[in-house]
Amino acid sequence: MRLRRVVPVAVMLLTATTAPSLGQVIEGPDGPVEFVGLKEWTARELFDAIQELAPGQPFHACAAVMQRDLGFAEAAAMSYRTMGSDDSYTVVVGVEDATRVRPRTIGSDTLVLPEALESLKAFAEENPGLLSRAAQVLYARGDADRTAEVAEWMMGIDARALAQVWSLLDRADRRRDYRLALELLARDASWQTREVATLVLSNFTGRDESWHALVLAATDPVDRVAGMAGLVLRGLTGPDDSLRPVDWTPAEEPLLAIFGGTSPFQFGTTLRVLVATGVAPEFGRRLARGRPDLLLAYAGAEHRGTRAPAITFLKAISGEDFGTDVEAWAAWIHGQPD
Repeated sequence: MRLRRVVPVAVMLLTATTAPSLGQVIEGPDGPVEFVGLKEWTARELFDAIQELAPGQPFHACAAVMQRDLGFAEAAAMSYRTMGSDDSYTVVVGVEDATRVRPRTIGSDTLVLPEALESLKAFAEENPGLLSRAAQVLYARGDADRTAEVAEWMMGIDARALAQVWSLLDRADRRRDYRLALELLARDASWQTREVATLVLSNFTGRDESWHALVLAATDPVDRVAGMAGLVLRGLTGPDDSLRPVDWTPAEEPLLAIFGGTSPFQFGTTLRVLVATGVAPEFGRRLARGRPDLLLAYAGAEHRGTRAPAITFLKAISGEDFGTDVEAWAAWIHGQPD
């Protein structure tokens, strides 16, 4: 077992609850902090270590500390706020097994972009963060009223700016743009170019290969590219959670990488997309059997928004409903034939 230093925390009174394979929750200064997926570490040990290394830093920013200073293969931290309250609930995901983390290999080329993609890339550089925010609400694309509604909901975003993103995307809707987007993701060394190419794939959701490429992009070693892929997947799903069926079998390798802990920020979104696109139960069972740990850890989380996509996925592939009984889900997964 890896040796590690346990650092005491002064001043703060903390309470912790633990359960095998389940989320471990500590009451922190700004609200509960739940640790999901830990193996060797306990919540208290990890909380203390992070506090010493980054005193005063909010826990939603702790993923870098976990990877850089504490030896985690992957990490993610997501903060949720209750409307009208200053309190937050933070979910910290820790992946300790480096053998399961398999980011995709990126290319080394610099490809020439056509005018439509070059304009989209220039717009992204001039309007930092806007493409990412637009990706979250792709379901509103083509509906002026809904675009205005989501712009108001996002606060500080002008509906005209979102409409401009839609207009730029509309110019990259030809077959050659689709082929180029795939090529850029496979070969281009520029993360900015790969980020734009990922968004362009939202034009081609009638092709299963686009969904496969988005999942592969979610394992990009550059967070901005993986994050864009996750936002596009989330934005395409939207509030309806019902999309045309997709054959996910050709994307087994990147999906197993995500189930294993690669890009944990994108895990919950990936589960929702698989269900929304009618993942074949047999294939879903293969994913669960091949990489069960993070799936079960999410299913056992106390935070409802974290456990819900895992349990919904398990119900969809099993035809069973064990609710939040993680031991029952684990027994079901391990009882599946190879």
